[in-house]
Amino acid sequence: MNWRKYVGNKAFYKMVFAVFLPIMLQQAITNFVGLLDNIMVGQVGTEQMSGVAIANQLMNIFNLCIFGGLAGAGIFGAQFFGQKNDEGVRHTFRAKIWICIGLLLIFWAAFLLWGRELISLFLNESGEDVGDVGLTLEYGQKYLRVMLVGMIPFSVVQLYSTTLREAKMPILPMISGIVAVFVNLFFNYVFIFGNFGAPAMGCVGAAIATVVSQGISGVACLCYMAKKYPILRMS
Repeated sequence: MNWRKYVGNKAFYKMVFAVFLPIMLQQAITNFVGLLDNIMVGQVGTEQMSGVAIANQLMNIFNLCIFGGLAGAGIFGAQFFGQKNDEGVRHTFRAKIWICIGLLLIFWAAFLLWGRELISLFLNESGEDVGDVGLTLEYGQKYLRVMLVGMIPFSVVQLYSTTLREAKMPILPMISGIVAVFVNLFFNYVFIFGNFGAPAMGCVGAAIATVVSQGISGVACLCYMAKKYPILRMS
């Protein structure tokens, strides 16, 4: 029996792995950033760790919506890149920008207006030991408020990362994600525990470190795309 017609040839799998492995690693890195905050904040108290973990659950909902919205538009972007249709690429990119803006406004409104209630849902229904419920709620709100700022660079990173994937260049988003993890790790060490003269800020410091790392990653992707693909400049 000829298995090749069912399995495919080596060149096809080489192309598939070259695309999906960097994407898979970047997604794992994105989730690892939140896990890193949980682990390091856990060293300063149960309430702070629980507050951060709950806030990250809410942030994961936003992340999934961004991934889904941009992936949907990206189907058209990949087609236009393959056709070398610059105008189509621009239209797709604009659509992605509006998707990000729309989701940002929706989640900002939800978290600002009902952030306390959303966090309370986890505290009321969870059977886990979260320590003092009032403190957990307070720390969760503090972390979430700072992360609202980080939603902007996160959206920029995903906007450009998906576009690079559509252009068959998934390596740069993966590298920028790895750099973001190490930046986050360093600033977590600085701001959570108060090293190098910085004040010890606990869960708020973890949120600031995440925002800084996402900001650096976003600027790197933006600068690269502006140089590599002038048609996608924000101007």
